[in-house]
Parts: sequence; structure tokens; C-alpha cells
Amino acid sequence: MTSDVERQRLALLVHEVRSPVAALSAVAEAAAGAPADDMPRHELARLAVAASRAIQRIVMDVAVASVRMEPLDAAALAHDAVAAFSVRGASVVAEGVVHPLVVDADPVRLRQVLDNLIANALTHAGSGGFVRVRVTATQGVEIAVSDAGRGIPPDELARIFEPGVHFGAETGSGLGLALCRAIVDAHGGTIAVDSVVGEGSTFTIVLPGRPSYPAT
Repeated sequence: MTSDVERQRLALLVHEVRSPVAALSAVAEAAAGAPADDMPRHELARLAVAASRAIQRIVMDVAVASVRMEPLDAAALAHDAVAAFSVRGASVVAEGVVHPLVVDADPVRLRQVLDNLIANALTHAGSGGFVRVRVTATQGVEIAVSDAGRGIPPDELARIFEPGVHFGAETGSGLGLALCRAIVDAHGGTIAVDSVVGEGSTFTIVLPGRPSYPAT
């Protein structure tokens, strides 16, 4: 008989593997359909390799709070996340992203957080709406994902990071934002949301920076 813990671990695995699989599929479709002389093959190959590595890592280690820290350019990570969604035809733009903004972080886990936040934002941006990803240096490094969608009612906002809580009338596991918080916590960072009904939402991650970073 499958235990509740095993079922939860399986749900986490299924949830987290969806985004890199979708990215890999989109890259493959772009490579197959574009003319040989009209496609940045090296960029598509790089995105495909990154997605493949993410799948391998997630399948091997589904523990939410397991992080393997290394120096990471958060601006480059955000650029890759935006590029992967753009390949799929999503309306995502990067703003104010200046390289490099290096933090000590797990590239796979932090990318999972960005993918979850961008996917959620796209769901609520509405038809024709854009999602904006911004990376800036503050006391550490701040990553913000914003949409101009319907916003989150106050009663939902108070519980938005709790496991099993669904965003509005959505279906699914309700694990995405809880996973985001667990991963950010494991990095020693914070995640918060500001939202106004009818105007949109901004999810902001703040990660500890290195002492040499200038504030902007």
C-alpha cells in the first residue's frame, strides 16, 4: 500500500518534471520545424541540454529542500527561463537584467522556482498579457515576476504559499507555490507577493548576495 509520504513525493516529482519536459519538447519542435539557415541552433541546443539536465536532477532527487549551492549568475538564469518560455510562444519579457549578478544558489532548484512563478503568472495574465521578469541587486539579489492579470483576492493571498491551496478555480496539485517557498527558504532567502485585484500580482524572491555587490 502506498503511504501518504510516498504519494506526496510522487506528486512533487510529477509536478516539478512538467516544466523542463515542456521546455525540451518546445525546443525539439522548434529545431524540427525551422529552416536550417534561419535558426540559432546552438542556442536551442543549449536550452535542450539545460532542460535535460534538470529532468535528470529532479528524477534523481525529489526532496524539496535539497539544494546544492554553487556560484550562479541569477541574471543569466532568469534570461534562460524567459528564453525557454518564449520558445514555446509565451509572452514573457526580461527587464533590467544586467549580467552578472552572482549568488550562491542551486541552479536547478532556483530555475524550478522561476518556472513555477512564470507559469502561474502566464495563467493569470490573460489573453495578450505580458509577464515581466526583473533581476536587480539590492542587499542581495532580487528576482521579481509580475503580471497585469486579475490579481489575488485578500483571502487567497493570506494562504497562497500553503500546500494544497489552489490559485482561484484552478485544478492541479496546489503544490507549486508551496514548493517555491520551500526551495527559497532552503537558500536562506525570502519570497513574498504583492497583489491588487484587477491590476495584477508581483512575486518577489530575495536571495543573500555577496558583500561585493553594489546596490542599484
